[in-house]
Amino acid sequence: MLKRWAFVLSALFLLSAGTVPSAFAQAPMKLTLAHGIASDFLVALVAKDKGIFEKHGLDVTLSVITNGALAPQALVSGSVQITFVSGPLLMLGEDGGLDLVVVSGMSRIQKVNPHSSLITKEGVSVTKASDLIGKRVAVPGINSSLDLVFKKWLLDSGVRLDQVTSVELPFAQMGDALKSGQIDAAFPVEPMLARMLAGGGLARSVDIQSTVNPDFAASFWSSTREWATANPKAVAAFRDAMAEALVFIRDNPQDAKAIELAHLKFNDPNWPTFSLHVSPADLQFWSAVCLQLKQIHKPINGASLIFAGTP
Repeated sequence: MLKRWAFVLSALFLLSAGTVPSAFAQAPMKLTLAHGIASDFLVALVAKDKGIFEKHGLDVTLSVITNGALAPQALVSGSVQITFVSGPLLMLGEDGGLDLVVVSGMSRIQKVNPHSSLITKEGVSVTKASDLIGKRVAVPGINSSLDLVFKKWLLDSGVRLDQVTSVELPFAQMGDALKSGQIDAAFPVEPMLARMLAGGGLARSVDIQSTVNPDFAASFWSSTREWATANPKAVAAFRDAMAEALVFIRDNPQDAKAIELAHLKFNDPNWPTFSLHVSPADLQFWSAVCLQLKQIHKPINGASLIFAGTP
């Protein structure tokens, strides 16, 4: 599996081991970091469990957000300082006046390492968007990144959105709903995708995300611009710690799997492509998607959302 894993580090996020100020080591910076329940967050979990955050002068408390739609609110309220925010939520926040910034990448959705798929009952074939006309398709959340990518795929394929019904359904309920005929297709991600297929009676169909874009980022480690601007040393230390944790995962995959199991209660059969790199193009992609689907009022400059402050 590691041979397929594209191990990516950005020079932007790599600082030499001796650059953490001594005062920082003497008085660790306290912050709360919120993660979700997916292997995409493994790098942060490793950084916490292996003492890497502490090594870089950060006293990190982990928190869990099970509904990613609440992440911007958690940042603005100050209950967390860094958390994951999806591309669409970053666009909606910027469009609505929230001032959030990206402090690091997390993972990438890549055709060479697919992490999701449209699934159907065995014997039901969906090879193109028009096969879903008149059908009901389950997504984990309306206006989630999966939902918007699915809708973009429909539009790009010449299918009107009113010709397909999107149904909001938790991943855990998708398999039974498919088997009972309540829905015609579902759009899960790993590890639920593998679990649903292992249960039998269901088949993998179209890799929608890779069809729309063969390499993109769905979510980003983010903070408010106000916090990041006031704490550039903490942002730099966070990036350094994540880079070191990423190396640890590469070199110690079994230890990383044990940490994953301890925190998430499962081992993903196929880790995503971890990457700390973020480019303006990653955010311009979401600006274009949200603009196409009339989620925002005007294009958003992706570069302006990447925090580039230095200590």
